[in-house]
Amino acid sequence: MSVKQPVSIQLNLKSDSKLALLETLCQSFWEAGKLFNRKQFLEEVLKREALLSTYCGEGVAIPHAASTAVKEPAFIFARCAEINWDEEESPVQFIILLAIPEVAEGEESPHIDMMSEIATLALDEEIRAVWASARDEKTILKTFI
Repeated sequence: MSVKQPVSIQLNLKSDSKLALLETLCQSFWEAGKLFNRKQFLEEVLKREALLSTYCGEGVAIPHAASTAVKEPAFIFARCAEINWDEEESPVQFIILLAIPEVAEGEESPHIDMMSEIATLALDEEIRAVWASARDEKTILKTFI
């Protein structure tokens, strides 16, 4: 994967809705200098969510968007109290938001590789156990490197 470490690790993210949570995470990308346009990126993440839920099971959601608002590939890890991701889905505790630059047709996008590697980690029961019990960012970071 071209991106080995999260831009941000948030262990006690507080939010009362999926929208508020995504707004907070997009702000973190913005503050880290990974976006050209925070509002545009958030809109594209929400548009992607409207097409098909990014809940992938086991309390994990991987929201994402390929966007011209993204400067370079990046991701954020967040852990929160369980939140309803979608009405018909189980609650989510771990959110990994991917920011992927949109590429011209014919160029190779990091999208598939990022999604594949993150999903493989997220669906590993031992890694999720570390995510659930971690008391510091360093412990979470070790699961990604």
